[in-house]
Amino acid sequence: MVFNSILPQSAQYHFRETWHPETDWSFKSNCSTRGEGDKALFSLTAEMGSARPWQQWAETEIPPNDGGKITYFDAGLKGISNAEVAAIWLPCYAHEETSKQPWSMSVFADALKPLEASDEEARQTLIDLATSFARQAHEDAKCDLPSKLPSSTAIR
Repeated sequence: MVFNSILPQSAQYHFRETWHPETDWSFKSNCSTRGEGDKALFSLTAEMGSARPWQQWAETEIPPNDGGKITYFDAGLKGISNAEVAAIWLPCYAHEETSKQPWSMSVFADALKPLEASDEEARQTLIDLATSFARQAHEDAKCDLPSKLPSSTAIR
């Protein structure tokens, strides 16, 4: 399992999941990992946001971190990563049920403690996890727009 090889060492890990499966603006999915002393180590999150240009999304939604230089990757409308976070902004609803407006989804793989890997290995692991989580969240939310995610063989 990827967590055993990259998460900070802990005698045990606790996984917590929250899920709000409503297929509208309120959809949210989160899986977090905690170590000894219930310290947060890692989080995967998918949540809705009103459709807007990816630059606006990046300025307001990327979790603050010390992961170094930001790089971009092809996933969804835009993928952004460094050694501590990978974020994907992907299309979801053409006309969300309540607002009748377009909505997109933010997906984050967020290392809350530095991963035990080189910066490049950490970045790629976060991209892989965010992309996989984004695929599942896009399906769970019953999005009606194509996700624009790469095929699973094209991630690396």
